[in-house]
Amino acid sequence: MTPQDEQMIRQTSFAGTEPPPTIVLSRDKGAVGAELARFCDRLKELAPGLKIKNDSDIPFPAPVLAVGRHQNIGYQAALSGKLLTCFLEALTSGDAGPDPQADDQLKAIDLPVILKLYVAAQCPHCPQSIRQLQALAAKSPLIRLRIVDAALLSHEAEADQIRSVPTLILDDQYRWTGPVATEELLSLCTQRDPSQLSAGSLRQLIEAGDAARVAGMIIEAGKLFPALADLLTHDRWSVRLGAMVTAEYLADEAPDLSLELCRSLWERFPRLSPQVQGDVVQVLGQVDTEVCKDCLRSILSGKFDAEVKTVAAEVLEEMGGR
Repeated sequence: MTPQDEQMIRQTSFAGTEPPPTIVLSRDKGAVGAELARFCDRLKELAPGLKIKNDSDIPFPAPVLAVGRHQNIGYQAALSGKLLTCFLEALTSGDAGPDPQADDQLKAIDLPVILKLYVAAQCPHCPQSIRQLQALAAKSPLIRLRIVDAALLSHEAEADQIRSVPTLILDDQYRWTGPVATEELLSLCTQRDPSQLSAGSLRQLIEAGDAARVAGMIIEAGKLFPALADLLTHDRWSVRLGAMVTAEYLADEAPDLSLELCRSLWERFPRLSPQVQGDVVQVLGQVDTEVCKDCLRSILSGKFDAEVKTVAAEVLEEMGGR
């Protein structure tokens, strides 16, 4: 943090903002997480009125700083200069929104929107893109915006084939490089095929208590949403738990789709950790077919963790398939 950055923070007024500005730090054990933690420590000293808390169970991948009225703006960046300015604006702008003409489009959004914006510290155009998208996120809790420093998270930028900034990615499917028209972006957000929702969007729905709605959308579409299997095999238990509720609804209302889901999970099964395998076994037990019983029998006779075998035996017994 430069002296100019420190002066900028001291001059920023956080008074009168309701609710009070809060920063949520979710860190990992890497260098980037340590850097964000050091930034928060210094920020506490310079702006004691700010609330900073640690929470690893947030819907952004660590390490990240989550801000905004809805805690739906995540920064993964070295916060200095213009990027720091944008970050402080996210803390203090409240419901300051985009062009009022966009309000009707924002109200029409009924599915989560996952945005990932790649930026660079020296890019002259990135601050404008950040402000444009932060304004949208301030207006709608359904929008989740992640701002990624392409240099700081170079491995992720390489995986997403980022060649220049700013680059915006919507739901891991659509991308724009350079300026994005707000009307075009919001129009696409309201016209997406629900079956093509990313795992992040589906997760946001489920965590909002809409597991039954997700199951209903799958049944209405008449086809499985690939992202559901991603959530059922997620490393985080709380994510798997929510997805299992959706799977239970499917098992009750759409056995054919539920069987298709089980086949998809079984294909992944050997590559999963024992903890995840145990939860997948529970999903297999929801579908009372010989296909699922055969999968469970294969676990009992295969080279799997003892605890996984125990769960499979219990589930198979409940199904009357021993």
